[in-house]
Amino acid sequence: MERKYKFIVLSVGLLVIFLLTTYSYINYQRRLATRHHLLCEVLKPGMSEDEVIATLKQEGDFTMSRSESGGGGDIGLTINFIDSQVKDRYGLFSVVFFDYKYMRAVVSHFDDKPEIICDFYQPP
Repeated sequence: MERKYKFIVLSVGLLVIFLLTTYSYINYQRRLATRHHLLCEVLKPGMSEDEVIATLKQEGDFTMSRSESGGGGDIGLTINFIDSQVKDRYGLFSVVFFDYKYMRAVVSHFDDKPEIICDFYQPP
């Protein structure tokens, strides 16, 4: 009887691990698709900073930090939605402008390797 009990506990444990892993993977894929849609399809290359911010505000409230380098229109906005429902859909990401025009979206991970979601930059 004890052997059967151990087998049941092990089976249930493995099933729980499988379900959690599957849920995590599906959630990651859903977030990736939603993020790609917002950053690469809703936001258009060449949009101004004001246009991007106005579009993002339609999604919900967010905090933002802004950095500018070189004075030539190279701007980075790091966006973090305040609403947990929206934040869960997008996570923390950055939008990058070159010559004051939207050109790239990046997500930073804990391992400090940025993931480029979309890059519209076309060198002259």
